[in-house]
Amino acid sequence: MIELAPIAAHLVAPEHATSVVSPPYDALDSATRAAWAASQPDTFLTALPSGAVDAETLERNRRAVDRLLQAGRFCDLESELLVVLELREDGRRLTAVVGDVDVAAYLDGRIRPHEHVRPGRVEQLARYLDVVGIASSPVCVLHPRTPALDQAIGQVLRRTPLVDTVLPDGGGLRVWPVSDPATITGLTAAVGTITSLTIADGHHRAAAVARRASSAADRGPAVLTALVADDDLAVLAFHRRLEGLTDVTADEVAAVLAERGLRLAPLPGPSAPERRGSVHLVVAGSWWRVEVGDRRGPPPVASLDAAVVDRELVGPLATLTPGPAAGPVVPVPAPLGLAALDRPDAVGIALFPATMEDLLAATAQGQVLPHKSTYLLPKLRSGVLVVPR
Repeated sequence: MIELAPIAAHLVAPEHATSVVSPPYDALDSATRAAWAASQPDTFLTALPSGAVDAETLERNRRAVDRLLQAGRFCDLESELLVVLELREDGRRLTAVVGDVDVAAYLDGRIRPHEHVRPGRVEQLARYLDVVGIASSPVCVLHPRTPALDQAIGQVLRRTPLVDTVLPDGGGLRVWPVSDPATITGLTAAVGTITSLTIADGHHRAAAVARRASSAADRGPAVLTALVADDDLAVLAFHRRLEGLTDVTADEVAAVLAERGLRLAPLPGPSAPERRGSVHLVVAGSWWRVEVGDRRGPPPVASLDAAVVDRELVGPLATLTPGPAAGPVVPVPAPLGLAALDRPDAVGIALFPATMEDLLAATAQGQVLPHKSTYLLPKLRSGVLVVPR
């Protein structure tokens, strides 16, 4: 069980929510993020770490937060509170209750991870906390749908939201600050009955907070956490793009895969796999299918296409890099589209997505999925809250 604690926060001003709340960070490539930030000066993207998180970038992020606060883009909430929010995206509706959770719950297994983290990224986000000194992107934590929590949240949803807006990317956002003691008690009591909790999104943010645990005083550092029923979310694929393969040809790819007993079959054009065990590749503009179903290991993790591809395709194809060092493997979320896989210096790999059942089965057995295996919708947004740290 965990305790969900109220937060002292700034909430996006209702009249500015459309321009401030950022689109999903992972669903934008670096060029689109830069263009969005240039065209929307109030977007919270300007306050988020991107690319190389160096001292200059972090200072720029800190100034962006200060500017937004001083310009009245956020309103100060009068007391510590919980926040209930509703996000509508692509025909799905997510309802979350947001507050602070002691990082100890993330460290001792009460809240379980479902993916590995990259130490370098954790270090970057820890520096962001040190320099910018805020949390704004809640860690999304899944739980089984619970009647007690549904009832407590339902009482809040019957009230008039403070924020009710349509976002520029088409999503809908409604926000209810909850400050009255009786409702807070009801929400926290319902959360306290939940015994199965899994990180859906935000592994690196939680790990960055844990970096501060060694310097904690009485209570450990807090992780800004959004609790979401697991059936609110759809699971999409994270594809792969193997970069640094300049002028690579389909014949070269076919030869490498043939050494592992795998065969390329031509496809008429761009398409995502329709079943598990089938992987689609794009090489120099041409699309191919590779069947890897017979390479699947035991469930729940080793049987996933992401695990098979990382083991059977990524390593061998990296040998085609013209140089001693392999190029980066870039995760490409499904919302970016298949065109994001097709680059002249890369091999793109389109995957069939894992399922929510895969994710939960893995965490129940103490296993984790390969890095960037799942992209979950709706995606929580940054810039709804600014919580000083």
